[in-house]
Amino acid sequence: MESRIFDKKNIILLHVNENDLNSFLVDMDIGDDGEPYYPIDELASCIINTIPEYVFAQYENPEIPQTDIVEKLREAAHSIYKIRNFDVMRRWYLEQDETAKTEIENMSENKRGEFGELLLHLILRDFKGTIPLISKVYFKDSAGVPAHGFDTVHISPNEKILWLGESKLYDDGKRGVQNLLKDLIEHFNRDFLNEQFAIIKKNLENNSIPQRDEWIKILNNCSKLQEKISMINIPMLCTYSHDIYEVFSDLTKEEAITYHETNIRELKQYFDEKNKHPLKKYLNVILLLFPVKNKRDLVIKLHEKLWHMQLI
Repeated sequence: MESRIFDKKNIILLHVNENDLNSFLVDMDIGDDGEPYYPIDELASCIINTIPEYVFAQYENPEIPQTDIVEKLREAAHSIYKIRNFDVMRRWYLEQDETAKTEIENMSENKRGEFGELLLHLILRDFKGTIPLISKVYFKDSAGVPAHGFDTVHISPNEKILWLGESKLYDDGKRGVQNLLKDLIEHFNRDFLNEQFAIIKKNLENNSIPQRDEWIKILNNCSKLQEKISMINIPMLCTYSHDIYEVFSDLTKEEAITYHETNIRELKQYFDEKNKHPLKKYLNVILLLFPVKNKRDLVIKLHEKLWHMQLI
C-alpha cells in the first residue's frame, strides 16, 4: 500500500511478503541518549488508532465534525471495555487485581481480550487494502460478550474476496501457531461457516456499510462449501515475544535479516507440518508472523492508552 491508514509513520516493517506468508517487524530507532530505541509507544498508538473504525466502521464517513471527535473517541474506548474480557485483562495488567487474575486463569485462551484482533485489523487495512464488512463490537450479547466467530470479517472492496481472520498474541510463537491451527480446524468446516455466514448476513441487514446489498446477495447465493471456501482468504496472525530486538539494533543488517528469516521459516514449517486440516489444499491461508520485543509490555501499554482514551 502506498499510503497507510493507521501506521502513518511506517513503524511496522513488512519483511517477508509471499502468497502464504507475511512477516513484520517493529522498526528500531535511536533514543536521545544514543542507545537503541524500541518504539513501543508509537506501535501502541498505531494499534489504538484503529479503535474508532473498529467500533463504528468509521470508513463510511471519515469526516467527523471537530466538535464530536473527543466524544467519539471516548465512546469507542468505552465500547471496548464493555466487553468483559477486555476489562478483566485491564484490571489485572494495570491494577494487579487478584480477582481478575483468577478469572483469567479460568478463562479460555481464545477468549482473552488482548488486542490481537485490533492488530490484525490494522495489518489487513494497511497492508492488504481491505475494509471491515461488519463491526464485531456492535454485535455482542447483553453480557458484554463480543460476537462469536472470526476475529476479523473484512472484504477486498474491488474484488469479491471475504477475509475471515484469526489472531493470537502470545509470549511464545509456537504456542500461538498451535492455537491458530486449532482455530483453523474448528472454524473452517461446513457447519461453522454456514453459521457464520448467517450471522454476517444478519448483521449486514442492520448496517449501512459500503456494498451492503451486494454482499447480502453474494452470501445468499453462496450455498456450497466449495463456493464459500473459494471466496475466502484466511489471514492468521501470530504476534509473539522474540529476542531479535535485544540481539540487533539495526534490523536492516544482513545478520538481522537472516536471524529473523530463520525464526519465521521455522514457524512456517511447523505450521505446515502440523496443519492436518482435511480441506488444506482448498484453503487460502496466509500466515502473518509478527515478533515483538515483549508481548506483556505491549499489552500493558495498549491498556494504558485505551484507558486514557476512555477518560478524555
